[in-house]
This record gives sequence, structure tokens and C-alpha cells, in this order.
Amino acid sequence: MKNALLVALVSMFVVTEAIGQDTIFSRRSTVPSKIGIIGGMYFDLSSPKQELCYSIGGRGAAVIDHRWIIGGFAQANIADRFVYQYIGLPARIYLGQGGLWVGRFIFPEKKLNLALSTSISGGGFGSELKVSGEGEDVQTIDAYSTEFFQCSPQADVFVKLFPKINLSASIGYRLTLGMKYNPIINNQQMNSLFTQVGFIIGSF
Repeated sequence: MKNALLVALVSMFVVTEAIGQDTIFSRRSTVPSKIGIIGGMYFDLSSPKQELCYSIGGRGAAVIDHRWIIGGFAQANIADRFVYQYIGLPARIYLGQGGLWVGRFIFPEKKLNLALSTSISGGGFGSELKVSGEGEDVQTIDAYSTEFFQCSPQADVFVKLFPKINLSASIGYRLTLGMKYNPIINNQQMNSLFTQVGFIIGSF
């Protein structure tokens, strides 16, 4: 799995580099690199353990030569905080993560821009199982916390609405490592397709 993931990531950047060149024999410009800054927010929908999980996040990056994305992101789940069943009782999961965001724009400076990118992140998983009897306060009877790591290749679409405001949409897959000694969820159950919709401010 690790070797296949490495090959996929290397292949992704080789393909995007080839697409971005006019021809394979074209000369590289001697003009100094241009660096821009982009940033924005997004809404994320995923399905760990086959349950819908709603998250909100933010990301920012430097864009080198209108092509290369080097930055970071952070996100956490929201709404019902991923309610699920554990030993027949309602429980909640809390997820938060952040890390590196890297990639490449395929059509720089176009109204419709595509990108291939990858996020590499570390995060924390927490859960609570709470019960209450008649006339009693809610009590936490069980709780678990675990650290995890994820690598998430994704495809991104950016549509320019105004000179420096872009609508963004993404789809990808999260691969998880590091979930240990957790009776609620494991690495395989954390793996999930995800989609994101948001906006990016800045010039590509």
C-alpha cells in the first residue's frame, strides 16, 4: 500500500508537469520566479465508518510561477459531530487535523483552472459515550482518544468569479495510518472519499 501510494504521488506530479509545458523540448524561462499568496475556506463532506461527517476548514498557500502550490490547511468536524452507535448507545466522534497542502495548477491564469494536489496531515480523534437516567445529569461513561495521520490525493476545480475570488470544488480520498488501540474505529474505517466546496481569494 505504501509503495503504491508513493508511485501514485510521483506519477501525479510528473503528469501535471508535462501538461503544464508547451512541448517537452520547450526552454525553461530565465525570468525570476513569481510568488503569489492564496487562501480561503471550504466545507468538507466525508464518510468515515460509513457515516456522514461534516467538517469546515481553511487553507492557504504560496503559488510559485502561477503553478506550484505549497501551503497548509486545518479542519475540524462540525454539525452533529458525527453521531454514531457504540454498544447500542448514542456516542459522538470529534475529528480535527492539519498539515501540508501541495500541488500544481494545470491551467494557470485561466477562468477555469484545474489542479492536482495532496494534503499530508496529522490529527486527533476523540469520542464520548454519554448516558443519563431520569432526573440525573448527563455523564460520560466511556471515552477514547487517538492520534492519526492521513495522506489525501485530490483533484480540484477553480472557477474565477471575480478578479481575485474563485469558487473551488474538490474530490479526493483519505488514506489513514496510526489508529492504534481504538475499539471504535480503525485505519480502514477511517479511509474515506471526500468532497469539498468553498472559495479561494488570491491570484493564481
